[in-house]
Amino acid sequence: MTVTFSALLIWFFFETIRISLGILPALIGAISLAASSGFIRFSSTVMIGIPSLSLTVISIYFLFLYKRSQQKYLLIISGVLFALSLKIKFFTVFLSPIILLFILDIKKINFESNQKLRSKLIYPLLLWIISLVVIFLIVSLLFNELSYDQLFGTHFGGEIKTAFVKDGFERLSKVIINKDYDLFYLAIFGILVVFVRHQWEGLFPVAWLGTGTLLLLNHRPVWPHHYCLIAIPMAWLAAYASVPLFDFFTNENLD
Repeated sequence: MTVTFSALLIWFFFETIRISLGILPALIGAISLAASSGFIRFSSTVMIGIPSLSLTVISIYFLFLYKRSQQKYLLIISGVLFALSLKIKFFTVFLSPIILLFILDIKKINFESNQKLRSKLIYPLLLWIISLVVIFLIVSLLFNELSYDQLFGTHFGGEIKTAFVKDGFERLSKVIINKDYDLFYLAIFGILVVFVRHQWEGLFPVAWLGTGTLLLLNHRPVWPHHYCLIAIPMAWLAAYASVPLFDFFTNENLD
């Protein structure tokens, strides 16, 4: 089951990037993620992190589809999948504000009428939030899982923080420096590409990487499987880093 979810994660990760950048950068992103040391280690480990991340990536894929087609049912599917992701493991909750801002997309809003404002801003946000909350509550009530200890206690409880005083993020940093340094440098270059070329959809992985890093810096304990939280956006940004290279060869061939 874990291997199946890992395959789904890679496939929908590829498809999400393909929508924005094309096939070749999507291949770079998918291969970069699949080859990263953290993902290789945990893609076949019987843990709930990979299924949760897989559903999160699929949820994001439907968000990107919604951006192209503006079909509201895609928002519902995305909200349902994200709710199921949170029910498997709550550690992807930090992505919810990023997703809401992605749906918001202020630069495309026409403020000339309140009706247009509601249809372009309020309705999509409410649709995604309601889909998320309804499914989350239904599953929680069915399995009697709606409790503070299960949702937050295991992550933010005082006993947990005092029991694990070692800096786990330092361990993850060594993984980046010693094994995935190429992915790290590609991600840095990808961030530059996003801003220099004004490819604003790339702000999604930039925000994901920044927020995830800040959370891990201040979180205890940090386990090795948390590395996937930053490996996914780094691989995504590696795809953006490859765009100028592919554009260069394409222009050369045209000339």
